[in-house]
Amino acid sequence: MDEDLRRAFALVAAGDMGGTRTERVRFGLAVFDERVPLRYDSNYLLVDELPEAVSAGDLAEEAGRLDRRAVMIRDRRTGERLAPGFEALGWTIHRGLVMAYRRPPERTADTGLVEEVDEAALRPARRRLLAGEPWATPAVVEQLLDAKLTIASALTARFFAVLVGGEVAGYVDLYHDGGTAQIEDLATLEEHRGRGYASALVLRALQEARRAGCDLAFLVADADDWPKLLYGRLGFDELGRYVKPMRLG
Repeated sequence: MDEDLRRAFALVAAGDMGGTRTERVRFGLAVFDERVPLRYDSNYLLVDELPEAVSAGDLAEEAGRLDRRAVMIRDRRTGERLAPGFEALGWTIHRGLVMAYRRPPERTADTGLVEEVDEAALRPARRRLLAGEPWATPAVVEQLLDAKLTIASALTARFFAVLVGGEVAGYVDLYHDGGTAQIEDLATLEEHRGRGYASALVLRALQEARRAGCDLAFLVADADDWPKLLYGRLGFDELGRYVKPMRLG
């Protein structure tokens, strides 16, 4: 595995996908976080490269035994081999794209629009965006919001927003350990889109990562969605991919 990809995965495992405890199990590592038990990214089965003999059914059975509803497969080849089997079992497949900042951006934006805020200031906007998701029950939403605090207990977590009329129009998180930084949870409310706020937020987070001494800044995109094109224009290139089957519902 590329060293920068290893660093990125290590930061994700410590922060955004961290837990209170882990357990070495048959195919990898089970991650648990009793503080936010409904959050899949805090409670899952983590695996890397697996032998050809291991099937999706084997992993699904182990995840079921552990009451884990998601499997994070960091080895892309293993993940793609197993994806059809998970789909046949009724699991949803998320393909993640890890992108690292590598070159000057092709587009600019006014980072002066961006303000640093505390975590609580973003909760109304986050709730509003989550409300449209079919799986977003009130309990799940609150645990997703509370997870921001659990991440902040493991890493330096900073929060940025563009405010319009005193209200949050867009936001982004920055998590770092002083050497590696993750830009995460970028969002713009629908009525404020198309004004360059997302670009400004990402570029401001990059500036702050550099000021903090980080020599590697990355973000995670949906490999099957359009925002990866925006990130490419902002200077991010593909570092690696992963596959995450989830048993929803």
